[in-house]
Amino acid sequence: MQIDVARVLGLVTRSVRSFDKDGKPASAVTLTRLYDTSVDDLWDAVTSRERIPRWFAPVEGDLRLGGRYQVKGNAGGTITSCTPPTHFAATWEFGGATSWIDV
Repeated sequence: MQIDVARVLGLVTRSVRSFDKDGKPASAVTLTRLYDTSVDDLWDAVTSRERIPRWFAPVEGDLRLGGRYQVKGNAGGTITSCTPPTHFAATWEFGGATSWIDV
């Protein structure tokens, strides 16, 4: 299956804003995309160890609140919030830096 990257990128709206986090300058990058599916199916796609590699990369570790995860060959972090099927948050730790994911 071949993916039309230009079409897929065009489906995503992006914005960047600056703010302070813990008294330090930070930036937030927001990506928004609509999917023709149910909330439960989308939640499963972004949290299921079996489905994540279909659109991202394999993920290993303890995929529950407070657990540590590792993206194969990339970043890792800690799951900091999980309220199915509406909210997921984690740290993204790579190269000595920490970012935050909020879905």
